[in-house]
Amino acid sequence: MSTIVPNDNVLLQGLLNKIILYRFSRNLDKELRDRNINHSQISLATGRSGNWFNRSFNELEDMRVSTLIKTIVAASRIISQNNRSNPILISSVIDQEVQEIASFSLELMDIGIDDMLDPEYGVEHFFLKLKVYVIQMKSHISQEEAEAYSRVLERINTKER
Repeated sequence: MSTIVPNDNVLLQGLLNKIILYRFSRNLDKELRDRNINHSQISLATGRSGNWFNRSFNELEDMRVSTLIKTIVAASRIISQNNRSNPILISSVIDQEVQEIASFSLELMDIGIDDMLDPEYGVEHFFLKLKVYVIQMKSHISQEEAEAYSRVLERINTKER
């Protein structure tokens, strides 16, 4: 049986932040692809080098708010130049799942993982849903973050409490 260690809250916060970035960047990429805008086009339209967005996407760069806004405005300009009327909505990039993960991250700061694993919080399903991201992001998460996540899953699976 696994025991939650004191640093797990910090490690899980880091993991959740990376999952938010992953989900956010994939959502933005999907919105661009749906409008036939490639990474090079959006990079150049924001005044950056041609590989900026691709690098940002691949490295899970934490975009500043101003960069996000410029990226969406640049995409809107490209859409407009192509005589299409299909703007990117911020709610399609910061979707319900991103908001749910961010909300959980805030709760984790207030309550802590040990208490959140109490059955009254019902977080088991939430953590199980994250597994797909942990697998897809293997090269972006640290060994310590992966181990903290594994300890949480083990606690859920063994119903230790």
